[in-house]
Amino acid sequence: MAKTTAPKFAFFDLDNTLVDQSGALREWAEHFVADRGLDPAAVDFLAVKSSIAATWTEYAADFKRHFQLSDSVEQLVRDVTETYPRYFALDDAVAEGLRLLRADGWRLGIVTNGATTMQSAKIDQVGLRDLVDGVFISEAEGSRKPERRIFEQAAAKLGVQLGQRNGWMVGDTLDADVAGGVGAGLRTVWLQGDYALTTADPQPHHICSSIADALKLLADA
Repeated sequence: MAKTTAPKFAFFDLDNTLVDQSGALREWAEHFVADRGLDPAAVDFLAVKSSIAATWTEYAADFKRHFQLSDSVEQLVRDVTETYPRYFALDDAVAEGLRLLRADGWRLGIVTNGATTMQSAKIDQVGLRDLVDGVFISEAEGSRKPERRIFEQAAAKLGVQLGQRNGWMVGDTLDADVAGGVGAGLRTVWLQGDYALTTADPQPHHICSSIADALKLLADA
């Protein structure tokens, strides 16, 4: 009897991995500031504050207070969550890289932390749902990276088994993507950005400067 070969598979983070979250947020902030007639310096405040706020409600409350806006926090949250995803775009090279992997038999999933409504809106805005085999959002799954459980749930739904022989995790964060991937027994690819890796950090198996390079690495694996 012929031996069945386990399928190759890869999980990808969403924000600042498959799509440019930082760029989308800055573009949204520029439009928000212009529409409200705020000081252009407010763009930097809005673009940075979101990265340290725990929730969108906290984020909205923070900039409502900072800029003394008359809107309610609830109104500002609706403004952000309904308009911000529209500024996301998918690079053609990323789309093509995902298509090529699937054509080669890879099973692909998006594993992202965040609110289901927000993350789904980003994914649907750029058409990513048609380019992968599954989408796994922490709020919907009831677990979040780096917890092993979310990777187990994603693997079960993709019909694959966790392990370094065939499985990969690609992402831009060391504490969620790399640590989570290693903990799930996957080979990891870290998109480095401007951060300098230290010996105290979770250690990725591979380091790439861009998602395009990471997709090529997987295609050659």
